[in-house]
Amino acid sequence: MKYPSFDHFFMTLGNRHRVRMLQLLNIEGPQSVNSIAKALDMEQSAVSHSLKHLLQCHFVTVKQDGKERIYAINQDTVAPLFRQIRRHIEKYCVEGCEHYWETEKEAHYDYQR
Repeated sequence: MKYPSFDHFFMTLGNRHRVRMLQLLNIEGPQSVNSIAKALDMEQSAVSHSLKHLLQCHFVTVKQDGKERIYAINQDTVAPLFRQIRRHIEKYCVEGCEHYWETEKEAHYDYQR
């Protein structure tokens, strides 16, 4: 049995930079490309490229604000998914687990592991 939509969904989330962007948007709210790039210490072109993938899969929404495009996490499906992931992490990724986050900042969007 083939599930190409599932494959594409998880391949999109398989990129840690995209996940960090989603975490940032989930916690900090809507942001411009430049704001995301600055917050995550990434090149603006890399952020734009990743946002294109997230937009194609409807992980994010975009609004035009003058000359800027403001990106936000999809509140209908992705934000609730991130709440579920957070519950899972808090329950199962405990101290001693190799994926345990030592600081609150790491737990949000700036982990480097």
